[in-house]
Amino acid sequence: MMIVEEIKFAQLDQQQLEKINELEKKIGVTLVAYDSSSMSSQGSGAFEANNGTHNNHPS
Repeated sequence: MMIVEEIKFAQLDQQQLEKINELEKKIGVTLVAYDSSSMSSQGSGAFEANNGTHNNHPS
């Protein structure tokens, strides 16, 4: 059986969005913020930061 999880994007405030944009320019990649409350912690390979407002993936 295949289980499909619904993953939602995080709702960011203006300050968080500006920080994401700044980091994207600095490191040259596109960053995606996910809503950690919509994701299971099993097998995601992600770690939480900034008091759970978004997830970061190490790759």
